[in-house]
Amino acid sequence: MESGKRKYSRSEFSQIITYSLLPSIDDTFTTGLLYDFSYAGLCIITKHPFQEGQEILLKTGVTRTSITAVVRWCSDMGNSTYKVGLEIKH
Repeated sequence: MESGKRKYSRSEFSQIITYSLLPSIDDTFTTGLLYDFSYAGLCIITKHPFQEGQEILLKTGVTRTSITAVVRWCSDMGNSTYKVGLEIKH
């Protein structure tokens, strides 16, 4: 999506996050890197490819609660690294 078409502006922010695929059977969390965020969504960099529409549970040091998000896109950056666009479920 082009930045001019976004409803909310994104802010770059680099922080390690943990995430789990939903539904989570065994509470296994994996780490990724928060790349940017806005009120409605965020982008992470991870070693895990995601499917569009997949739900994940995010934990960060920024919030004390978990955030549920939906994968809107996943882009292969090479070297088994993926950039993932997520929409936050409010």
